[in-house]
Amino acid sequence: MPSAQSLEPATTLALAQKFAERTVQLRRAIHEHPELSFHESKTAELVARTMTELGYRVKAGVGATGVTAEIGEAPFIGIRADMDALPIDEDPGNTCVSKVKGVMHACGHDAHTACGLGAAMILKEIFQDPAKKPKGGVRFLFQPAEEQTNADGKSGATLMMQDGAIEGLSGLFGLHVFPQVPVGVVGLRSGAMLAACDTFEIKIKGKGCHGGYPQEGVDAVVLASQVVQTIQTIVSRRKSALSPAVLTLGGIKSSTYRPNIVSDEVDICGTVRYFDPALSDMIKAELSRAVSIVEPMGGSFEMTYINENPALINDPAMVAIASKAADRVLGDKAVFEPTLQMGAEDFSFYCEKIKSCFIVLGVEMEGPSRAIHTPQFDIDERALPLGAAMLAECALLALEDLAK
Repeated sequence: MPSAQSLEPATTLALAQKFAERTVQLRRAIHEHPELSFHESKTAELVARTMTELGYRVKAGVGATGVTAEIGEAPFIGIRADMDALPIDEDPGNTCVSKVKGVMHACGHDAHTACGLGAAMILKEIFQDPAKKPKGGVRFLFQPAEEQTNADGKSGATLMMQDGAIEGLSGLFGLHVFPQVPVGVVGLRSGAMLAACDTFEIKIKGKGCHGGYPQEGVDAVVLASQVVQTIQTIVSRRKSALSPAVLTLGGIKSSTYRPNIVSDEVDICGTVRYFDPALSDMIKAELSRAVSIVEPMGGSFEMTYINENPALINDPAMVAIASKAADRVLGDKAVFEPTLQMGAEDFSFYCEKIKSCFIVLGVEMEGPSRAIHTPQFDIDERALPLGAAMLAECALLALEDLAK
């Protein structure tokens, strides 16, 4: 029986183009009806229905609203796609626009899911052909809640793993669209690629009073202004410049907003990104020390600090397989090595447990930048069949390596 290696190099791409229209339709259906983290029920229903129609063995309700689907038998290689959207109002001038006010696929998870479904169509065709069927199987992980954590601090990846989604997997591939990378180009990087992500919330407490008599209170807004300035010195003065880190304050709000009231409380939230795990404890301690400046000024504070996900570390052997897949599907000049990115992804939790590779997929459009997490984010849909072909080819080549 011929192995996956004996397939013509253009087989997966040709099949991807065959299913390109359907893949785009699925992306648009998901895009027009986005769902926030932990609420992806309709998206999961669409995915489960599509995979069932393709003949996969489907399991719903994995990690709350996730879906897994298998074809073939062990050993299994996994393909992961996330499904959740963001609380953003979409620019009405985009190619395809959300029909849900205040919710938008601004990070490309609709494209990731569509690429996963496209890869499933390709692999179904190959697995049902006795002359091409590889040894082993493929399991798809359609994951909820990449963007958020629940009350226990767990995102979709952890919840999926708790429900056994990666049990028996010999490796896992995933991808993420990058709007600054041209269509037809993919990024691959061994080792560290995306940063670890921590989040924090700080409550600064003063004493409220009448705005005309500030001496009778302790102004939490003034306390907060001192804290903000002190926090800005942590990255620049409390750590080595040779170890990259970013500390961003994402929001600040007072308990009152009136010209004649001195607020008694101010809330601040932010994120920390880094690659060296030791920086997490150091920055947490420095944050606490920076905020304690309010105490000699008559205030107090509470701080919550959460380690959301570790740095994403790609396995070199899996990256080599993805590089070979890119050569076969896209050509030998289609791969570049991205720099370290301060963005974060909960795919990193899978990387800690099994050999994994996270792929950058170019989706750049002509014209102004379409940055992720903005109302203007959009993709060139010609990238969808390329992403589907890459995922399918990676799985086939990984299965071939296992067979050897």
